[in-house]
Amino acid sequence: MDEVSYRALFDASPIPLLVVAPPKWTIITANDARLQVTGTRREDQIGRPLFDVFPADPSDPTADGVRNLTASLERVVRTRSADVMAVQRYALPTPEGQFVERWWAPVNTPVLDKDGAVEYIIHRVEDLTELMKMRGEAEASSQLHREQQAIIDKLRTTESALRKNDERLRFFTELEERLFRCSGASDALSAATEMLGLKLGASRCAYADVQSDGDHFWIRSDYTAPGLETSAGTYRLDLFGPRAAHDLRLGLTLVVHDIPAELKPGEGLEMFQSIGIDAIICCPLIKDARLTAMMAIHQNRPRIWTVDEIEFVKEVIERCWAHVERVGAEARLRESEERLRLAVDNADVGFWDLDVVNDTLTWPPRTKAMFGISPDVPVTIQDFYDGLYLDDRDATSAAFAAAADPDQRALYDVEYRTIGKEDGVIRWLEAKGRGVFDEQGRCLRLAGTVVQITARKEAEEALRELNATLEARVATAIAEREEVQAALRQSQKMEAMGQLTGGVAHDFNNLLTPIVGSLDMLQSKGLGGEREQRLIAGAIQSAERARTLVQRLLAFARRQPLQPSPVDVAKLVQDMGDLISSTTGPQIKVAVDTPNMAYAMADANQLEMAILNLAVNARDAMPDGGTLRISAGREAIRPGHRSGLRTGHYIRLSVADTGTGMDEATLARAAEPFFSTKGIGKGTGLGLSMVHGLASQLGGAITIQSRPGLGTNVELWLPRSIASSGSAEAAHPLGTVAVGGTALLVDDEELVRASTADMLNELGYAVVEATSGEEAMRLVHSGQHFDLLVTDHLMPGMSGTDLALSIRSLRPGTPVLLVSGYAENDSVSADIPRLTKPFRRDELEAILSAY
Repeated sequence: MDEVSYRALFDASPIPLLVVAPPKWTIITANDARLQVTGTRREDQIGRPLFDVFPADPSDPTADGVRNLTASLERVVRTRSADVMAVQRYALPTPEGQFVERWWAPVNTPVLDKDGAVEYIIHRVEDLTELMKMRGEAEASSQLHREQQAIIDKLRTTESALRKNDERLRFFTELEERLFRCSGASDALSAATEMLGLKLGASRCAYADVQSDGDHFWIRSDYTAPGLETSAGTYRLDLFGPRAAHDLRLGLTLVVHDIPAELKPGEGLEMFQSIGIDAIICCPLIKDARLTAMMAIHQNRPRIWTVDEIEFVKEVIERCWAHVERVGAEARLRESEERLRLAVDNADVGFWDLDVVNDTLTWPPRTKAMFGISPDVPVTIQDFYDGLYLDDRDATSAAFAAAADPDQRALYDVEYRTIGKEDGVIRWLEAKGRGVFDEQGRCLRLAGTVVQITARKEAEEALRELNATLEARVATAIAEREEVQAALRQSQKMEAMGQLTGGVAHDFNNLLTPIVGSLDMLQSKGLGGEREQRLIAGAIQSAERARTLVQRLLAFARRQPLQPSPVDVAKLVQDMGDLISSTTGPQIKVAVDTPNMAYAMADANQLEMAILNLAVNARDAMPDGGTLRISAGREAIRPGHRSGLRTGHYIRLSVADTGTGMDEATLARAAEPFFSTKGIGKGTGLGLSMVHGLASQLGGAITIQSRPGLGTNVELWLPRSIASSGSAEAAHPLGTVAVGGTALLVDDEELVRASTADMLNELGYAVVEATSGEEAMRLVHSGQHFDLLVTDHLMPGMSGTDLALSIRSLRPGTPVLLVSGYAENDSVSADIPRLTKPFRRDELEAILSAY
């Protein structure tokens, strides 16, 4: 029975009861019967000393009621037992200050605390005033004695009931405390079964979970008296007989006083006795119309369960079920709150709550942060209004007022800006909420959520700006696309021209090789007269010019034969100073600025030609004189560089003039082959395209900056070398060449082969010719002797490089010379010497005699 039930029992008692606490006899409470008999009100006496409320009559010197009652109360405290007083004359004060004589039969009963001391005294009285008046003194005394005895009997009965209730209350108080301390449902049920088993002196108290089939159940734990085995395990309800299965599945408490006497064999008797049960009280738990759990009291002997015991067991078990449900609900609530907290934290949602009645505003730290306020700073509604952006105050205030208006009760849904109180940051917020109203329509509070939408507002503003400039951006995008397409077409055109030019130049080299070789031999032998020699010299001069033209074409096509090596660009430019000055003439001031720097990976001869070509172009751009500045330096290229090169370290060689410069149209075509602004007969239009091809072939690039009237700056970007020039000499030893030996000559062009054979014969070699690499290998396998291999590089079938490698593997140490019309060098071994077509006899002799 809970506290409310005891209070109801106390108030409903027809016996006037008053509870006081020593030592000042403070009135704790009084029941309705007491108030009625004394004509007083409860609020006028609770918490006041007893004798302040009911003092002695000052006009009656014989009045001893206060003294006698005080002595009785003190005896109760001292003896800790009830004290029955004789009939007392005790006048009561009236509201007018008068005293009315009354007769009482008092009994004072102690209420002890846990240490046995008197904590409270129940003062019970019976009003005998009318009886004393009607029967007279003597008769009243006799009647009083009898009534007092009846009162005593009633008090004893009441005291016994109170004692039982007190024990019951103490048990349930302790049960609630133990359940409260338990961390989970299992611990709580274990504590409850132990307390219940001990309280009733049972042999066992068990708790079981029932499976979904309503039959199988598992006793997870139980309390057992000393010397008894546990009943924990898995069972079937049907095996305990139809009575148990029927009652429990219907939610009825199963009560059996004497199982051997009440159950027959086959009715569950065997199952009960197998686990030592002769008497039982079992209470079921029905959830969702299904038996889900049971708790039972076992006795290993027949036992007549009293009504109080059965009700007591039911109440204990009901409290256990309620506690388990409450614990589960609290766990689910905590889990739900944690999910909500995580969702709110991740959603960046803040809360707000305005108590309109008390004018208090509640903001959690997240909401305060949206107004630029620290978490520990208190806030008021004024902070809200002060934090609003000036342009948004009216609309926000109007929405707030509409939500608080009992006639409108509008949804508070508004977007506004705030200015941080502490940080001054402007933020966009979106707030939603509603008012809470009482029955009279008064707004009690406004509460809701707030979300920061600054990013969304910025995106919306950016979108508006994008939409406003859409037409211009589309036009720009189209122009950029057309520019890219034009650049692509130009690149494709240049690539196609390069491929065409490279192929033509290669064929020209093959044509020039026998021409140059034959004219060279005719000139060296001095054949013919002076006129013939002059014609031969003119033909040789034209052939050399054609040779130079072809080299430029190959350079543009990025197919010229190169021998890249570490080049000291600073030294190379400084050594060319006099040559450049003499080439440009006295009207041009030449300035060279090349500090010591890292080496570049380049072909020194071709780089000299490139610098000379750029110097000549600069000279032609300054017909009235000017300044030519040649500079170099190290540069680290990052993504997006104007050269278009990949990131890395490069050497930048700059050739700048102060000449006429170029407009955009001329600049766009400057690197095209055969494009020239010098006029007919004043240039081939291949100089800048040759430089472009050289840079590209070396893994670099050129950039051109020019403006009409200001001059031109051509920048040549070359890869930086990690080695010095001394670490990679451009020497390719042929091995030991037998002078006057036999040379195996391989070339698919008959005229080239014939011209080369004549040169070799002139140099003292016997020549064995082959038209292809395959034919040369057949000669090798047939045992043909030769001391030197001279082979073309590009031939149908087996290339010259493959032939050289094959012969080196078959005849190690055999000298090899590779003749090439252009630089398809990806597959050429670096240690194979090469000779560029077309060539003269002295060039052939020089490379052979060098080794």
